[in-house]
Parts: sequence; C-alpha cells; structure tokens
Amino acid sequence: MNEQLDQFLHSVDEALKAVIESQGNVDQERFQRAQNMMLHAKYLLQEVEKTDFVEDKEFVRAKERLRNLEETHHAIEATIKF
Repeated sequence: MNEQLDQFLHSVDEALKAVIESQGNVDQERFQRAQNMMLHAKYLLQEVEKTDFVEDKEFVRAKERLRNLEETHHAIEATIKF
C-alpha cells in the first residue's frame, strides 16, 4: 500500500478520535484540535486523489468517514458557543 494512502487512513482515524473527544467534552481547545485533524486529513485526501489508489476500498470508506466527521463537526459547531 502507498505511504500517502497509509497516512490518509491514519489521519482519518485520528480525526475520528478528536471529533469524538470534542463531542464529549466541548471546549474550544478540543474543538479546534478536531478541526485541525480534519483539515490535515482533507489535505492528505487531496494528495491521495492524485494517485492510483482512489479505487481502493479502504480509501473510499475513509473518504466517506471523513465526510461524516465533517458533518458531525459542523453540528457540534452549530450547537456550541465559546
């Protein structure tokens, strides 16, 4: 498997953990960390999309998971006030 793909998959897992943590403990620091982790994963997504791995099943699942995380993060953002 490609190193870029591995990094993307790992970054989505880390973003998932960060979003879950920010969801359970809403404070600005955790919220910002989750946002940064998702931005990093989105950057890696763009890099992987330039390769031949876009048909990889793990990639497709991780891409969908990232989209779901973004929706969750936006929902959290809509309900909190810092």
